[in-house]
Amino acid sequence: MRDEDEKSNLSHFRTAERFFCQNGGWWFSTREGEEGPFDTREQAKAALERFVGSVQLSEQWQAEKEQRQAAARVDNEMVDRGVWDRQIDSN
Repeated sequence: MRDEDEKSNLSHFRTAERFFCQNGGWWFSTREGEEGPFDTREQAKAALERFVGSVQLSEQWQAEKEQRQAAARVDNEMVDRGVWDRQIDSN
């Protein structure tokens, strides 16, 4: 069985409610864990929005970094080919 087949059969626990109150403090939960306590649900919600924004920025930065690395590899290959071509031409 392929890895993709096994992964497609997995089911993940999902909840619509990310916020909860425990011991008088408000928390939010993500895949990475729980964050809190916050004084109010509104503060927890604002913190979650900042968290999601930072994750999105991180993912965007990573994608751009990978694009820059791929472009650099292409540039290096072109330089290497140019050096090789000049060596062949000089012989």
